[in-house]
Amino acid sequence: MPEQWEHKDLYREIVTTAQEGMMVIGMNGKIVMLNLAAEQMLGLTQEDIGNSFVNVFLTREGTDDFTEAILDTIYEKGKVSNMPVDYLLEGKKRNLSLTTSYIRNEGEKSVVVVINDVTELNELRDAQTALDRIQKLNREYEKAKDEAVRANEAKSLFLSNMSHEIRTPINAVLGMNEMILRECTDKQILSYAANIRSSGKTLLFLINDILDMSKIESGKMEIVRVEYAPENVMMDLWNVIFLRAQEKGLSIRFSLDETLPRELYGDDVRIKQIVTNLLTNAVKYTPQGGIEMNVAYERRTGEEISLIISVKDTGMGIRKEDMGKLFENFQRLDEEKNRNIEGTGLGMNITMSLLKLMDGDMKVESEYGKGSNFTVTIPQRIVCDEPTGDFETIRSRREQNLSQKRQTFEAPEARVLVVDDNSMNLTVFQSLLKRTKMKITTADSGKKCLELVKKEPYHIIFMDHMMPEMDGIETLHEIQKLTDFPNQDTPVIVLTANVLPGAREGYLREGFVDFLTKPIDGDLLEQTCAKYLPPELVNDADSDGQEKEEGIAQADYEAFLEEGISLENGMKYAKNDLDMYLELVRLFVREQGKQEDMRRFLADGNMPDYAILVHGLKGNARTLGAERLADMAFAHEKQSKAGNAVYVNAHFEELVLLWDRTLMGFQGLLENYGAEEEEKYQAVEGGEILPLSKSDFETVAALLDDFETSQAVEQLKAWMAHPLKPDMHERIRDVLTALEDEFDEDKAIALLRENRID
Repeated sequence: MPEQWEHKDLYREIVTTAQEGMMVIGMNGKIVMLNLAAEQMLGLTQEDIGNSFVNVFLTREGTDDFTEAILDTIYEKGKVSNMPVDYLLEGKKRNLSLTTSYIRNEGEKSVVVVINDVTELNELRDAQTALDRIQKLNREYEKAKDEAVRANEAKSLFLSNMSHEIRTPINAVLGMNEMILRECTDKQILSYAANIRSSGKTLLFLINDILDMSKIESGKMEIVRVEYAPENVMMDLWNVIFLRAQEKGLSIRFSLDETLPRELYGDDVRIKQIVTNLLTNAVKYTPQGGIEMNVAYERRTGEEISLIISVKDTGMGIRKEDMGKLFENFQRLDEEKNRNIEGTGLGMNITMSLLKLMDGDMKVESEYGKGSNFTVTIPQRIVCDEPTGDFETIRSRREQNLSQKRQTFEAPEARVLVVDDNSMNLTVFQSLLKRTKMKITTADSGKKCLELVKKEPYHIIFMDHMMPEMDGIETLHEIQKLTDFPNQDTPVIVLTANVLPGAREGYLREGFVDFLTKPIDGDLLEQTCAKYLPPELVNDADSDGQEKEEGIAQADYEAFLEEGISLENGMKYAKNDLDMYLELVRLFVREQGKQEDMRRFLADGNMPDYAILVHGLKGNARTLGAERLADMAFAHEKQSKAGNAVYVNAHFEELVLLWDRTLMGFQGLLENYGAEEEEKYQAVEGGEILPLSKSDFETVAALLDDFETSQAVEQLKAWMAHPLKPDMHERIRDVLTALEDEFDEDKAIALLRENRID
């Protein structure tokens, strides 16, 4: 035993005096130890750290790479070995090299971080590299000079066509066309204008081909990767090519693997450029028949896919002997036959160059006289694994939204029931239909829905699918079993985030008449209501066609986007109504307490109820534009539905950390833009105080027991119109908040029956 202690002292001495920085961190993120070298490299001391956690570095500027590498190891995403990171120390950037590993001490697992400061070494290497480079450039200068002169002469011949005079009229056309899109209400003209916009932008891209070729040859072409939605790329490509194909009498068909992830990370602009070139070539070289584009994918690793896009035509095809010319500059295949076809002859060469820059490739299959099939494969990273859905559904919905965006209606006599266990979803639903003046009744469970449909007639019922205890399909089946009740023929429409293949058909088989996907699109919701309401209840409403678009500063849009929050998307779901958006944010912030419910479900191993809560979190976050949180919640939803408690427990704190960071961002937004929020239930001052008894509160509670919510709210507001004792005002205010903001009737009933009155 004494020898063991001697060894421990020896090890401690070795660590303390080592030239490498060493830091030991517990799996909970707590910093256990820093040696002297680490203190000097990080500008901290053991006394500075105290009992702090690794997030002490989050508050320090210039430590992002350092912190991310350590957190990845703590979260067991993977160890790093000699990973270079930048670290800001006393205003100067230092180059550190990190290696992480795990140790066990008396059964407890910890992370060991070994740190080396390689700043001076890198500077020496950079200096030597620069010197070698200069010497090499001097040797090659004379040779490159002659080649550059010849290349520039060829480029100059084409660059002369890229003058200011060409761009000016194109920009003028696009500018005037944008005014048509903003001001016109005619469906057909809007469709034409959308095609003009897409085709005009494509024309600018084609004009840039020559400059692109110059950039590629000079090594200045850059691939700019961003997060993007494949469905947007598909729609842009459709708008680019549809009219061209139609003008030649060609059929055109796009297909999409419906399970393709809804968000990817890559250079969507260059992908569109590549596929646009393939599509335009297909149209140009196809005199009759049609064109097909198919988008599919193959998984490479957990987060990596190969995006596979094929363009097939029934055109002229390519001779075998001409295949080698296909990717050469300024080459036109079968020149005599194709002399009237427009183009520079640069497109395929640019396409191959862009594919190489993105580590992609292309396969060509062609039979002369019968057609060709070009297939490109491009690596992409998954951002959100939710499925994109069917292309035809996406296209018809986009076109419908475009044509009816500014139309609205009023139906003050219409009665609509909305069933959803998520209070924020109910608020969103009511807010989106506010301008229609319809009477909206809400229920937060299948059980309450059944009670309501037995008593009151409704013109439409909207039913959430995923609810605890009794889900939407089970509730619908119970409704179908009822007889002699006022909603025998009421259409029931499902609300769901499920866009997987066959989802719509599956819901229709269960008895729903239609379905809407979440997050709910406000314009599509109005159109659906107008479709299923009795025509005599629907009246046209005047609309100036102007949506509220002001309020949030551009700087905030950009700052929040860096945190994974797209305020632009959130405002879109709120119909660009800032007040409505802020109200949804307030509701989201108030629901932070659901974290404890989720913890309890995890502790009990209750994966089904955990899945329901995290499903709601995903939907709420997506509605507000908190895309990063929504994506992480979706991953938890998938794993919890699969019963993978190991994954959920391992990553729960990561979810909570991002959730809290998102809430902090939203709280800052409320401080900046929501400070002037008015008190909804203000006290009335002056006059005789209204006396209220225990029986008065019991009367209102009984109304809620009978699902007479509107009458209960009316009575409570009537009391609020009189002077009240402060405690009575506070109590009634809390009841109204529970009913109107939180849609929690059980809470309201409990507040009413509290034993506060003698």
